[in-house]
Amino acid sequence: MAEPKTKPERRVAGRSKFRLPERPPRVVETNPLREILQEAKAQEEALTKPAPQVRSTPAKRIAGVRQSSSATARATPAQNIAGVAIPGTAQSAPEKVAEISFAEFSKRWAPILRSGQMSVCRVLFDMTYEVGLAECFTSMPKLALAAGLKERQCYNVVAQLELLGFIERPEIFNTPTKKGTVFRLFLSPQTPPAGSNRRYHIGGEGD
Repeated sequence: MAEPKTKPERRVAGRSKFRLPERPPRVVETNPLREILQEAKAQEEALTKPAPQVRSTPAKRIAGVRQSSSATARATPAQNIAGVAIPGTAQSAPEKVAEISFAEFSKRWAPILRSGQMSVCRVLFDMTYEVGLAECFTSMPKLALAAGLKERQCYNVVAQLELLGFIERPEIFNTPTKKGTVFRLFLSPQTPPAGSNRRYHIGGEGD
């Protein structure tokens, strides 16, 4: 028995008999340089645009809120300390630091210095800053007596203050005509120098 003939597939107008294989989707490669250029262009456009004007609303006027501008902006103490200048204004020169009283010195460094150390600083302060001098000359027995300490204790306290950077002894005299030490008191601790610059005058050396 003969097999029935299959009817040919009906052709559709505009449809090709042969189909090309579908192409895989194209992967878009990211270019980092292009992104950087676009970001830089956006920042440049943002800088060239004028700053929006903030309107003062009734609620702001009632609350006492003022409009801030570069012309009316003032430098705050924190900005002055950090050296931050307001845009469009010239930064003024820093003011000379005024000498503080011993009460202010004591209040500032009380958490760090002990009572004996503070007593020595008080005596040296009275002999230097109180009378307008940068340094003073005295002996360890006199310094201990004025600070209410024993002489050996005063030696230890002076050594501690030197390590902390509060005092300096540039010269020590132990001659027949002069016995004592030159003291310098610092209102803020200084970094001790790497090498000792202390000068000793011992024996029959002249003053």
